[in-house]
Amino acid sequence: MTWIGRSLAAVAAVAVLHGLAWAYSTARLQREVEARLDGLRRDGWIIQAEAPSHAGWPFAAAVSYRRVAVDGAAAGVPAAWSADEASIVIRAAQPGTLLIVPSGVQRWRLAGSAWVPVTAASFELAADGAGTGLSGREVVLHLPGGSVGLAGLQAHAAGRSLQVSLTGIEAAPFMDAGRATLDAALTGPVPAAPDRAAAAAWRDGGGTVRVNSVTLEANGLAVSASGGGGLDANLQPMLDLMAQVRGYRAALDRLVQAGAIPASTAVAAKAVLGLLSGRDADAPAVVRLRLADAVASVAGFPLLRVPPLNWSPVPGQS
Repeated sequence: MTWIGRSLAAVAAVAVLHGLAWAYSTARLQREVEARLDGLRRDGWIIQAEAPSHAGWPFAAAVSYRRVAVDGAAAGVPAAWSADEASIVIRAAQPGTLLIVPSGVQRWRLAGSAWVPVTAASFELAADGAGTGLSGREVVLHLPGGSVGLAGLQAHAAGRSLQVSLTGIEAAPFMDAGRATLDAALTGPVPAAPDRAAAAAWRDGGGTVRVNSVTLEANGLAVSASGGGGLDANLQPMLDLMAQVRGYRAALDRLVQAGAIPASTAVAAKAVLGLLSGRDADAPAVVRLRLADAVASVAGFPLLRVPPLNWSPVPGQS
């Protein structure tokens, strides 16, 4: 056999071995995924999907499911999610990271609210020893009152901390090309699941949210704030932040034009913020932002009513 023949034979052998290793890895991944899904079903989760297929060769092991639907209500988790297709992926370059990659149209529902269709150019959930990360590009939430677009979405949760970055926020007529960031952490016992019982236990155990930093920039408005929050006696969110606000006049005018607040509220808010910012027109207004009893207020003036969380009851509880 010539050296060319030996080389071709060696390449063929490597390709066969790689193919066998990929098939073994993908089959093992499917078994682990199916075992995890069976465990969730035993806990009360409703999980439906078509029979899986294998993909990703040669650089990843992937198990893909079409027409995926997940509902946690019967398990005490008031959330549901569906997607046209979702792939569970382990890439050769990141063997310690498990990826969940949905594609097509997704639908999200939280705490008994209406379904929210979501589309994205790319969307990826990654989990490894350092925490869980979420990334998305050209994400659009199709809300009942209009769509909200995000050019970029990055989020990372590790232990008790959470960091979020949103870029290119489009929410007509309120804002365009907006940016927002959040750096927050939980205190107290970490809730085991996002359900009523776990939320109540977290609150009763002294659980709070520490907001190290939250920022928003859009259409000349710039807000930076820090503070804290938690859940009230009715398990509704509370926030108490101290903020520096610039460009509030144009932002209030936008809210009036959009019909979100009456003109009289905007006039009063401008007067108060003007007093707080002093004579310097370029100085920021330092104000207290609060959310309590489903009402968001600025410097003590009610500004917006926030829809309450509709906690689905845990089975066996009222």
